[in-house]
Amino acid sequence: MFNIVVLSSSGGGNFEIAVKNQNTIGYTISKLIVDRECGAIKKAEENNIEYIMIGRKNQDYMTQQLLESIPPNTDLTILLGWLSFLSAEFIEKCNINIINIHPSLLPKYGGKGMYGVHVHEAVMKNKETYTGCTVHYVTSQIDGGEIILQKKIRVDYSKTPWELGGEVFKLENKVLIEAIEIIMKDRYKENDDIRENE
Repeated sequence: MFNIVVLSSSGGGNFEIAVKNQNTIGYTISKLIVDRECGAIKKAEENNIEYIMIGRKNQDYMTQQLLESIPPNTDLTILLGWLSFLSAEFIEKCNINIINIHPSLLPKYGGKGMYGVHVHEAVMKNKETYTGCTVHYVTSQIDGGEIILQKKIRVDYSKTPWELGGEVFKLENKVLIEAIEIIMKDRYKENDDIRENE
């Protein structure tokens, strides 16, 4: 079984989509890690998924707690509305692929301060024709990792930034699952190649 750990600080909308697609796609969400009280906790409880809340008192403490909280059989870690900074030490020592979904067409509107409605406000202020979302690998550079998948929609200027965010969120739901499928297929192909070379 392909095991996934989710890190979240948010309401858990994308987390809920990931939970609902477990049986269809063939993965298991083995654990939810949160850094504050948030809606994702309730969704974990409703679906009998183990969760843990870690402290945020300093970066070293958070890094150590994260490393201790991720099960050794984890195949993928996904950030879904995770608002805390991940240290370079954690990313290196975790030794597991970590991906993030971002509500813009990276590299545009990424980096510090670019999250939630702030992204959509910036997109509309700059009169962009298109916006969308990106799933990418996580590195020590915020929103700077290799892009796995992107999808775009035309910006509707009759909407508010909040409403545009809702449209992008619907797109995120689809892109997230497609990205998980891509990663799973790549992993299984790697395993098949290894067996053939043994």
